[in-house]
Amino acid sequence: MEGNHNILVTGNGFDLYHGRKTGYMDFIRCVEDAFAQSKDQRDEVQTRLTELCNVNGFFRHYHFTMSEDLSWTWFEGEMDNIVAALAHFQAVMVENQKDPEYDPASYNIIGGLFSYNDLQIFKHFARIFEQVYDDPSGGLFKLRQQFITPEKRLNVTALAAEARRELDSFTAALDLYLTACVGVSDGAGAAGRPGLCEAADAVFKAEGFDKIRPDYVINFNFTDTAERCGVPEERVFYAKGKAGSMPVNLVLGSPDLAEEPADWIYLRNYFQKLMKFIGQPDRAQLYPVDESGNPVPVTFYYFGYSFPAGDAELIRELDAAAAKTVIYCADREDYAYKVIRLIRLFGKDAVTEKIYDGRYLFEIRKD
Repeated sequence: MEGNHNILVTGNGFDLYHGRKTGYMDFIRCVEDAFAQSKDQRDEVQTRLTELCNVNGFFRHYHFTMSEDLSWTWFEGEMDNIVAALAHFQAVMVENQKDPEYDPASYNIIGGLFSYNDLQIFKHFARIFEQVYDDPSGGLFKLRQQFITPEKRLNVTALAAEARRELDSFTAALDLYLTACVGVSDGAGAAGRPGLCEAADAVFKAEGFDKIRPDYVINFNFTDTAERCGVPEERVFYAKGKAGSMPVNLVLGSPDLAEEPADWIYLRNYFQKLMKFIGQPDRAQLYPVDESGNPVPVTFYYFGYSFPAGDAELIRELDAAAAKTVIYCADREDYAYKVIRLIRLFGKDAVTEKIYDGRYLFEIRKD
């Protein structure tokens, strides 16, 4: 639109709207399908997926933890629960080691000192914790010997390193799924693999996209859907990395909501963005000027994005740059959900004011 600068902000709903199976449960089911095949029947991708996810605490947690909420917001919340449980375990062990009689090899200590939810997470991380037996209270576990020093102390370095290794494997599996199983363009899947996305470029719904005609895209997905809709790669900022990059640069950490010992910052979003050189959106796109150097108003269009707390810092930066914000909602329930998320980010008064003065506009899709 002449005299205006349009920026599209996409979440996973944008991919789903365009027929791509990019929900986290699509990924989990694909790996489940791979495990269900006998080893001699698995193709190359299935074999690699099972290698990456075998006895992987992160995969096991999402495999066994079912939720009616299929959003990536829930996924990141669970990632935060995992990191918090492991960091809490370390803190409890280090505190108890002040007692010279304390023995970290005793399974009895990994029971009553932790919540039921913590114990369920320990169950999933079977390379770190050995379950002695299960019971309604969450069960009893013992720490595996490789995480105990000869001086009978918790080996903090080894514990954090194992968590990092498992997260890296899980991230590599997701990247493989998105590139080999979702990133198909012929509409036929890949090698007949079950549970794959069969969406071809032709099914992409471009009507609304053409109406926006974005000058720039800020993509919170890992996939290239905006590029497939015609936006050049150099005008897409991948806020959490791009599937298929070498080396793998997907940011799959937990929200930056808490402080923890330095051993665990590797598993946080902000640290992964630094480590994987994600960078920041182009400020010339956020604050464009015309040929005379005068500011050009920017309209942000949010499509399929749920405003998770973990993205608060960047969302506040985008909000400061916006002259107007248009938020697409699937239905009235989705509208209410997004208003609540905005209130959590910016506060009731700020959101109410922007809705009433027209700086926040909501469009409920009818398709």
